[in-house]
Amino acid sequence: DEFAQMTRWLERKEKILRHQKYVSWRLAGGHQADPYHSRPPDMTFGREQVMTKHPSAKSVSLEKLAMDYGATHFRDALARFITQQSRGNDPAPLDSQALDVLARDIHFPFHRLPVFHKVKWCSVDARGHGDVHVTLDSVHAKPQRNVGARLIACRSDTALVRVGMNSKDLRGVLSVSQHFRVGQVRVMFTFPPKSIPLLFPPTVHLPTHLAYVEWFTPFPPAPDRNSGLYKLSRSLRGGETVASIVPVADIERSVHLIPRFGVIAPREWTSDTVLEDCDTFWLNSYIDRYTFSM
Repeated sequence: DEFAQMTRWLERKEKILRHQKYVSWRLAGGHQADPYHSRPPDMTFGREQVMTKHPSAKSVSLEKLAMDYGATHFRDALARFITQQSRGNDPAPLDSQALDVLARDIHFPFHRLPVFHKVKWCSVDARGHGDVHVTLDSVHAKPQRNVGARLIACRSDTALVRVGMNSKDLRGVLSVSQHFRVGQVRVMFTFPPKSIPLLFPPTVHLPTHLAYVEWFTPFPPAPDRNSGLYKLSRSLRGGETVASIVPVADIERSVHLIPRFGVIAPREWTSDTVLEDCDTFWLNSYIDRYTFSM
């Protein structure tokens, strides 16, 4: 049988070639190379922030943002953001009072905005390959809606937001307390393209996606001695909630806040309204290993 004979000959020829290459490698000093030690694969997966290509709602009025999304101070926060960004690289920063005065002169060339209802983080393996089907975390900002005769409350998740350096190091208490704050994400949006030249100079590089965030108080220097958890409350100024516009890219991850119930948990508190009803919260450091390492 010629086929079996030629196959056997080819196998022997390949073995001879492999042996010849091995002999040449040894004669060239290949035996002096460091021994190979296998290393287990890295089991730590990175995260990639992902936004949908198209907005969840293409045109939402500013009035609806305040009423249905709970973004009560959206207009004021957006005016301050535009004022601050329009100054570009001005070395003289504005204090809060001066910023408020200049923001009063801002007029919006739009009455509606494209709005996104979710930002998510997908897994990225050690080789940098992302998998859009594996969602590790997400933050939602959905409006209230009517389902039949029932009113479903808006969903505004809490998140860890970068407010200082661009550091993403969450391992030390110092990094967290100085460069991050907890905020409630009410709205995620983008500017209509035609309005950008009317509001900002051409030298300003504007983030594509922005978020309206209502702040909680900064992290204390150390967690509570008894529980080991950070205690937070609503950040207020003159009795009003402090809110800002931040890039969605600065949202690091979602966080879980535990209401400080006290001796008795009020019966009227629900999962939909507890963030507004409760005054003080504990940051749950046991929700995942990333938060635990803070």
